[in-house]
Amino acid sequence: MSQPQILPAWYRSSEHYVDIEYEAIFKHSWLFACLTLELEGKAHYGVRLGNTELLLQLDEEGHPRAFLNVCTHRHAKLCEPGQHKGPVRCPYHSWVFNKQGIPTGIPSKQCFPQVVAAPEQYRLAEFACEVVGQFIFVRLSPEGPGLREYLGNQYAFLERASQGMNGVLDEFQEDVAANWKVVIENSLEGYHVPAVHTRTFGEIDGMSREAQAPIFFLDDPLHSHLEHAAEPDWVARFARTERKIGQWPWRFEHYTHHLIFPNLTITSFMGYSFHVQRFDPFTTDKTRVHSRTVGVCLSNSTEVGAKMMERIYADGHTFTRKVFAEDGDICRKVQAGLEQATRPAVLGVGIEDRVAHFHQAYVRCLPKASQNNEHLAPAKHELQNV
Repeated sequence: MSQPQILPAWYRSSEHYVDIEYEAIFKHSWLFACLTLELEGKAHYGVRLGNTELLLQLDEEGHPRAFLNVCTHRHAKLCEPGQHKGPVRCPYHSWVFNKQGIPTGIPSKQCFPQVVAAPEQYRLAEFACEVVGQFIFVRLSPEGPGLREYLGNQYAFLERASQGMNGVLDEFQEDVAANWKVVIENSLEGYHVPAVHTRTFGEIDGMSREAQAPIFFLDDPLHSHLEHAAEPDWVARFARTERKIGQWPWRFEHYTHHLIFPNLTITSFMGYSFHVQRFDPFTTDKTRVHSRTVGVCLSNSTEVGAKMMERIYADGHTFTRKVFAEDGDICRKVQAGLEQATRPAVLGVGIEDRVAHFHQAYVRCLPKASQNNEHLAPAKHELQNV
């Protein structure tokens, strides 16, 4: 069996999250924030990453910019989470900020001569922000690797997956009563499927039941993904409908699940849509999951094919919510167990390799000194039977 490296105390300690996890992981990693298509036009977007409230918008050249979601006048929060139309306007005194975060609209501006004289000095605090394809990432730390270096082999995947993305088909946000690591780990393994998902994944059609499926890709030190081949007969039946459905930019014959460490997963079956989930830790035992289903352009689609895809998408939305409810319930039970746990988990070889890989990535990011803190270090009885 694989030896776990994340200790039970690290799933329940508020001090560990605030003093160690946030600083070492959420502040120094590139965090997925939103999609470029959500910022098109005169839109801006509010998001909470780690413990930091941000707003994002595209500048005049179409480059994403990420700012602290705090007015430089008297510190009001500028916008709530999600998409907002129009320019950034403070709800308290109606200060307006331009695409560079500079205050350009100030009521009674004669009362603020210092701001009028040098508005750039009152620019919103800004963070590193880069984009690959449709995916916008933010790094809260002023120093660190560039996005391409950080993403490694996932950079090319995000570029290709973005081809043809044309809108959010379905979206929801819900809280899960569990530590963010519990929710991530649950998404990385299929070992729980027979027990937890008997009414969803247990009945799904089209997935290969061959012993060699799925295939794990664990060569990157932080990120991982899997590919699970589609059942050949199902693919053959599906192919007969494609002349009605049309073609899409990236067609593949498998299900894929990607973890972009630490807060993003992307899944797709055959590439006709992508399920994008961001995991936002709020407390040690609460994680907000932001789920989007993103559609892609279909060319040469017939009217019958368009209706077929509408049905496929609708069924997919229903399926996603059912799976989410099942996973949320089991994650809550795992967190309840972790509140009492003393020994590290037991990870099976092969079937839970992606969980083990996540543990390794997590520990890689922590400062070595944090693993020696007396209040978090494992007691002798926690190391028994590992």
